[in-house]
Amino acid sequence: MTVQLLLNNITCVSFYLLALVSFFNPAKLNITANKWFGLCMFSAGCMLLNAIIYEAGAEAQYADVILFNELSRFIIAPALYLSIVHFTSPYKEFKNREYLHFIPSALFLIFMAATAAGYQLFTLLHIPGRIPAIIISLFGKGQLLVYWVLAWYTLMRHKRDIQLINSTTEGVDLSWLQYMLLGIAVMLAAWFASILLQQAHWIQLIISAGYLTGVLSTGYFLLAQKEVYPFDQPELQNIAEVISQPAKQGKQRLSQAQSIELQSRLTDLMATQKTYLDNELSLPVLAKELNVSTHDLSYLLNEVLGTSFFKFINNYRVEEAKQLMLSAQHQHLNLLGIAYAAGFNSKTTFNTAFKNETGLSPSQFINQNKRVISTASA
Repeated sequence: MTVQLLLNNITCVSFYLLALVSFFNPAKLNITANKWFGLCMFSAGCMLLNAIIYEAGAEAQYADVILFNELSRFIIAPALYLSIVHFTSPYKEFKNREYLHFIPSALFLIFMAATAAGYQLFTLLHIPGRIPAIIISLFGKGQLLVYWVLAWYTLMRHKRDIQLINSTTEGVDLSWLQYMLLGIAVMLAAWFASILLQQAHWIQLIISAGYLTGVLSTGYFLLAQKEVYPFDQPELQNIAEVISQPAKQGKQRLSQAQSIELQSRLTDLMATQKTYLDNELSLPVLAKELNVSTHDLSYLLNEVLGTSFFKFINNYRVEEAKQLMLSAQHQHLNLLGIAYAAGFNSKTTFNTAFKNETGLSPSQFINQNKRVISTASA
């Protein structure tokens, strides 16, 4: 057995195992998204199994398996896209119209059934030679490209939308799916390169190693992924409407007097209760603290104050961090300790928010204020 064949066998088994984990979903999180993701992983395993069969020279013995697995060519892309749609959507329900994405796979199933029954549809349509195989292959690649673009756009929109709801995006921004899409793009580029350089065996080895690395890392992040929108059903409806709210700008939800009163209460809450120190703070939680609707608070932040919930809360955290850095009582804390004490739950978010707010990194801020810090410590 060659190294490439060994790698492909391990990767194929890993795809199937990851599909099982996604389908059964022991943690019962992001249930619909995981089911679609499981279908994507199962289909990817089937496609890789065909490559293994061809590489082993066993296509004659497993002709029926190859024919069945070819159906997966038209399932992988829409299944991946639908999983991303459900990961990023507050709505949890499966919708029947999602089956429309599998019309090409249904048509291909009819083609396979006709072929198995002895009917050569392309011959009946007077389409000669290898043209049918070329059409199917090009359609499969084109479908993958279209769904890749749709999936990428959905993830980029989610990164914006999640900042309307959460003060911390780690664990819910789905960066691992973004990296997965980039990995798919790299693998496709390598695949095209292997076609152009047919004798470049090392490219095939890199592709096989890339598949294995990708499926193992995907498995880790999938198991680590928590519920993106961990709220009850009525609040999920509110969140969905808040997310769609930017598209409905112009409708005044609060009068000027109401906006001023709510802003005053919000400022007072931040000053007296320091709610922003809760590193899991979300828009619904803060709205409950203020005894207002999620919609009203979102309107105040986005339409009146012109900021997102994420930026509003993290600005308070940055100010808290600056006070801690200048305080004699907190000189024992390192930057990570200051980040946690200010309400951040990661050093990366702390550094990014601090730089955006002050134009300086935390270390630069400390260096510029050494004299103040030394005076406070004396």
